[in-house]
Amino acid sequence: MIFINPFKKLFCLFFVLHLFSIEAQKITVAEIDTLQKKASKIKWNMGNYKKAAILQKEIIVKSKKIKYKKGEIRGYLELSQCCFGMNMLKHCFYFLNIAEKQLKDYDNNSLKSHLYLIYGMYSHKLGGYQQSIINFNKSLYFASRIEDKKLAEKRKQNVYDWKRSSFKFLNQMDSVYSYEKKCMTSPKPMLFITIADRNLEKGRIDSAEYYISKANNLAKSLNAPMEGKCNVLMAYGKLYIVKKEYGKSLQYLFKALTIAKKMSFKTRERESYKLIYEAYGGEKNIEKENEYLLKYSSLNDSLNQAEKKVINLPIEKFFKEEKKNIEERKKNLYYFTAFIIIFSFFFVFILKRISKNKKEKTKIVLNEKEQELDFLKKKVDENREHVLYLATKNDPTFIIKFKEVYSDFYEGMLSEYPQLNINDMKFIGLIKLLFSNKEIATFTNVSIRTVESKKYRIRKKINLDANIDFNEWILSK
Repeated sequence: MIFINPFKKLFCLFFVLHLFSIEAQKITVAEIDTLQKKASKIKWNMGNYKKAAILQKEIIVKSKKIKYKKGEIRGYLELSQCCFGMNMLKHCFYFLNIAEKQLKDYDNNSLKSHLYLIYGMYSHKLGGYQQSIINFNKSLYFASRIEDKKLAEKRKQNVYDWKRSSFKFLNQMDSVYSYEKKCMTSPKPMLFITIADRNLEKGRIDSAEYYISKANNLAKSLNAPMEGKCNVLMAYGKLYIVKKEYGKSLQYLFKALTIAKKMSFKTRERESYKLIYEAYGGEKNIEKENEYLLKYSSLNDSLNQAEKKVINLPIEKFFKEEKKNIEERKKNLYYFTAFIIIFSFFFVFILKRISKNKKEKTKIVLNEKEQELDFLKKKVDENREHVLYLATKNDPTFIIKFKEVYSDFYEGMLSEYPQLNINDMKFIGLIKLLFSNKEIATFTNVSIRTVESKKYRIRKKINLDANIDFNEWILSK
């Protein structure tokens, strides 16, 4: 009779189970990678950001269970990008911060490049174009260190496209043309649409149509993401408004609006409403023009409020980190000082020098932030100048921009006098901007007598005492 050692049997059983466990873990990792590719297709090809975001949340949970760090961090980055697409900027920033903290203990150039790309997109969205370029440069730095050359080039092309846009808003046209040239090696529809917009602004309609056609052909040949298709449709809509073919324009714009709503892409939805009300305005369809002007105004207010809530998040993050760093430095300083006192006064002198240098660096950083705040203040002044310009041109968007810049005054007037309509508020806005009766008559193409009549009707509507000077009363509000 052959005797089998029970310990050997137990060892063999554990060994087999261990092999199965390792194989199961490999399958799960592969499954997560497959799920993330699927989520990416849902986001880009189908344009369903919400569904993609839900799937990424599931992927993060699964990655945590098997301690698959790469899948977890990539999940947070993709989730952040989904939130960005849906204009959920607070959530976007929140998930970016989680990814950034985890990347401190996980060295991966592709993920770091992706992180700074989204940070750049976030800054770009809030109008911080200089900061966005700094983040895009960081993204390019890590992209150049990605071992997969195909992935590295794809990432670089994405960054080039966003940098091109940032330089455009900064009116640095030499840099715009330089990055347009780089983007031409692997063009996206938006590149040609941007060039078409530039031609439209200069009145070169044939050239604009040529580039929009190129964007459309490129979108078809590449089976472009839904966002790209939406951009092409909107470009055609804008083109046909300029050509005064409003019926054609509306056909394209409603298709673009359908895609934007499906994607939960609020910024594109807002742009669609704006172009639609302009097209209806061209058709002299006042009812439809006002309907879509109202939709645009409502969504625009909502998005502006959302952006106001998050615009200070990067600055708050900076000061929190700086405060934490200063506290850490102070703590280390105390320990080190105690050690120095014990052994030598010489080291105390060195320590003070180090501390002084660090404080000077902190002061430099704070000065840079003050310059950024000055830039934001200048931007507010530019907005007010733009309102004056729109008023002098009798532009229909004047009242929308006036409402944005003088929101407290506008909302206060309507709250106190709900009987005032949009035309009343437009007239009151002109007075608020210190325009005389003669100037108002000139800008609105009416007689001075008509201006005085308008004042009288509004005065009567709000029961303003006859002894009160109407203009001074408006200015005092």
